[in-house]
Amino acid sequence: MLPLGQPAPIRLRAVYHSAGALLRELSRTVNLGHSSLLADSGLPVGTGLVLVLIAEALRKPIEVAGTITDCRRRGARYEIGLRYHFDPGPQRARLAEAIAVLRRETRRPRSEHRIPLALRVDARGLEATLSDASRRGCQLELAGARLPALEAGSRLALTLSGSRPGTRAAVPVEFEVRWTGPVARSGRRRRQLVGGRFVSASPAARARLRSILHFEDLRPRLRIRRITLAKPPAKRGRVERRRGPRRSRRD
Repeated sequence: MLPLGQPAPIRLRAVYHSAGALLRELSRTVNLGHSSLLADSGLPVGTGLVLVLIAEALRKPIEVAGTITDCRRRGARYEIGLRYHFDPGPQRARLAEAIAVLRRETRRPRSEHRIPLALRVDARGLEATLSDASRRGCQLELAGARLPALEAGSRLALTLSGSRPGTRAAVPVEFEVRWTGPVARSGRRRRQLVGGRFVSASPAARARLRSILHFEDLRPRLRIRRITLAKPPAKRGRVERRRGPRRSRRD
């Protein structure tokens, strides 16, 4: 029960076409920690909100609590700032149900289901987001004015820090590029998808990855420390065929 005089939190419903789309939005929202929205009317700072995330494949919705941190008039509307605080404990069964749906939807040739995520990755001079991850690898979206010339065989040295007590020490994990998508251009910005696998991951790094995939830690800190481009194949030198002395033809 709520204390006397404290209003019940406002409940906002959001409907998604699939469990995967719901999990991706949950990951993005909680990882970012805050967002803003436009509304026709304002609300007092400190007002509680509950985002009710609904997908047809799930029997019950997943809920994310939030608090209004700012409210300013923008023309005829109001810009409302929100801060989210998500406790996965009470939502454990619903998260497990959503992940089970993804597992059932996985089709060959893929042998392992992937979890739709949207996690920020710190990278100097780049905007990077980790998505579609599994125990073996993930997809990275890179954006910026200039992108590194990645190709199959390039390696990214990552560090991974958890947000919970006892997991904040950075642990290294190596990411090897297996494929690169086309570079999309919008003005001076470029964007590219890169897929690959995790290599040289210690037991501690794999434990951190597992906590992310199970939605136990939605605010990890990932950082690209170093990029090593793939070595181009050695060029084959041109071998000239030796010819013996020309023989004169006799008439």
